[in-house]
Amino acid sequence: MMVFAAIAALIGAAVAIFVFAPFRGAGVPRWMGPASAAVLLVLAGAVYWVGGAPNQPGAPYARQAAERRAADPAELTLDARIERLRDIVREDDGNAEAWAMLGRELARAEREMEAINAFQRSLSIDAQARTFSDLGQTVINLNEGDVTPDAQAAFEAAYRLDPALPEAGFFLGLGAYQDGDRAGATQYWTDTLSRLEPGDPYKTIIARQAAEFLSRPDVDAGSVAAAQVEDAPEMSPQERIAGMVGRLTERVSSGEGSLSDWLVLIRVRAMMDDMSGAREALTEAEAAHADDAGASAILAVARQAIGSDAGEE
Repeated sequence: MMVFAAIAALIGAAVAIFVFAPFRGAGVPRWMGPASAAVLLVLAGAVYWVGGAPNQPGAPYARQAAERRAADPAELTLDARIERLRDIVREDDGNAEAWAMLGRELARAEREMEAINAFQRSLSIDAQARTFSDLGQTVINLNEGDVTPDAQAAFEAAYRLDPALPEAGFFLGLGAYQDGDRAGATQYWTDTLSRLEPGDPYKTIIARQAAEFLSRPDVDAGSVAAAQVEDAPEMSPQERIAGMVGRLTERVSSGEGSLSDWLVLIRVRAMMDDMSGAREALTEAEAAHADDAGASAILAVARQAIGSDAGEE
């Protein structure tokens, strides 16, 4: 430190001589200041070359890093866990698992952009389905729930590597649903559910979400066409709903109805306080999809929602 202080003092003196020489009338050549500064810079570089230690942690940092590494991660705060993982990747930037764990902790801290960078770094070292899925979920959170093309690509990569990963299948279905493709969403969700064991918590979560989305009434094309007919009579909301129920009933009775058609029919009948009709439709839907484990899991959620006893009406 004394050497660097002396060099700084010499540089300051040289600059002062150069700047104030014209005011003192001293006969200092113009080249003297720049030349002195250049010589001193070379001298400073030589001293640093001998005694410097680049990329070495300072004593306080090293002590804190050692304390974080020795501590139980479960006892650390979120910020401390993030710093602990940063310590690890500083020492070994090729540690894909540490980069993925860092991304997860940053995502929990709602630092999505940093999390995305960490996940991408991990994937550049070792492409894992779980990391792709975590990346996709972070992109969704950054975009307030929208399954963007970047998120879609991440989930597709995860799905290719591990089709049994529940998050990938669910979010691919959600992306299809947001694009208006109910058939595609149903396929992803039922396939994913069919792979999960009965006690898996993801099975319940995905089945509930799928039942909620697929039972939402879509824009009824029949009602729209009828309303566009010239001189068509005015229809009350109740008449429109009755017309939608009639078309859904006809479609599912003919065997052309989808799982979503059944769920919409069940939901609308329940909303109209026609609980016996809702239960009748549910029983028929369960029979129609008895060989589809994924669809049966979704219909089981509907069964829990509306009950099965006549006394519950």
